[in-house]
Parts: sequence; structure tokens; C-alpha cells
Amino acid sequence: MIPVIWESCDIITVLADLGIYLPNLYDDLDPSEKEQEQKFRTEYFKKRFTLSRSILKQIIRQILGADNQSDIILDKKEKGRIMIPGIPDIFISLSYSGSLIAITIGKQKIGSDIEVIRPVHAKKITSCPIFKNNHYTNEKERLAQVIHVWTMVESYAKLCDENPYPLLNTCSFFYEANFISYCIDQHSIFTLVSDQEQFSHTLVWLNTSTI
Repeated sequence: MIPVIWESCDIITVLADLGIYLPNLYDDLDPSEKEQEQKFRTEYFKKRFTLSRSILKQIIRQILGADNQSDIILDKKEKGRIMIPGIPDIFISLSYSGSLIAITIGKQKIGSDIEVIRPVHAKKITSCPIFKNNHYTNEKERLAQVIHVWTMVESYAKLCDENPYPLLNTCSFFYEANFISYCIDQHSIFTLVSDQEQFSHTLVWLNTSTI
């Protein structure tokens, strides 16, 4: 369905859980990626890297109409944004939280972030002006709002290829871009941002039957 979705909308986000990892996905990595995978110290980070790269390549193959054996080369710009050499009109944003992976591909520059809703102990961050004046009735709601705001900060920083922390002292960027957020199973929050006034977006869950 990816080619059909890509034809009809501007941005696709595929969500996956690390639980769908399969060892044979390692074969989808190119030599430089296999070398990078070996640098991770834990199985968690190795599996997360391998799964996200494999899914990303499978999505790109479908968008480009290539067969499953076609080599898809991924590269990183200086500030960390992943790109496809020679194809400047496809934009990529990756995000991770816990066992969740969010892979976003767009026809325009985008930023995205996914965060599991969890206690936030970094008071230095939550005391920043951007988290002030939020209204909530209980601790669960407060945590959800804090996480939601953080996904907006993080996604906007990715859009602009900037460090997110300087944004914590201003709210002005909220009015400079177009955000869309989802609360997923009351467990996590995903936010997508573009500098375009309008865009269409599709969110897809990936499971073991589709990889």
C-alpha cells in the first residue's frame, strides 16, 4: 500500500515496535552500516538501528518502484539528517523512544519526534518558559502535556537542523510552522512538523506480517 499512499499524500509515517525485529534484517545493511552497527554497545541499539534502516529501505524501494534486491544507499548530512544521494526531493526523519520507532518520509522537508509518556525528572528542562501556563487536572495529564510539548520542540529542531535546547526559552516557533500530533494508544505521543502551511499525512502501523 505504500506506493498508493505516497501517490495520494505528502508525508508517510511508519510506526514499528522493536519486537518485530528479525535477524535476517541485518542482511539489508550495506557494509558501512554493518560497520556502524558493530559500534553500538548493546543489543537494544544494534537491533533498533538495523530495524529502522531495513524498514526505511523497504519503504524507499516501494516509493521508487524498485525490487527488493535493489541497493538503497543512505547517507547523512553534516547535521545528522538522513538523505538519499541523488534524490533531493525525498526527505527523511527518524525518531525513537523505548521500543518504538517512527520513520517519516515526505515530499517536503519535515521534522518528527515520538516519545513514550513517562515521568520526566529533568526539572531544569520542565522549568523552562515553554512548559509554563499549561493547564491540567492530574499528574497523568501533566506528564502527557509535558511530553507533547517536548515532541513539538524536538520535531521543530529536526525540521531546522538545530539543537532543541535553545528553543526551550521561547514559544515563538509554535507560530512559524504547521504541527500535527497523535496520542497513540494512550502510551506515546508522535508529532510531525512542516514549514508548509498545509500538508497531508498518513500514519501506518507496521507488524510482522508486513516485513
